[in-house]
Amino acid sequence: MSDAATRILEQLQAQNDLRMQAANDIAQAVAARVQAEQNLLNAQAAEKLAFANALKKGWTQQELNKISPARASRKRAKKNTATTEASAESTSAE
Repeated sequence: MSDAATRILEQLQAQNDLRMQAANDIAQAVAARVQAEQNLLNAQAAEKLAFANALKKGWTQQELNKISPARASRKRAKKNTATTEASAESTSAE
């Protein structure tokens, strides 16, 4: 093989190595996201079970709603959305 052909192949191999590293980075990021999503599902299932068990042990739904961080953040999000929409409506009415 000629020196010119060898140089071309080396350049192409180097370019391909960079591309494969990028592909590896993508694969690692996707795998981490998939694992995080599975962890979230597992945590949500455990939380649901814990709340169901609390109801069986005498807690009321109203009491549990007060201590549930997920429910509180949803309520805040709804209030913030309503406030934003009200502000937008009053601005457009002017």
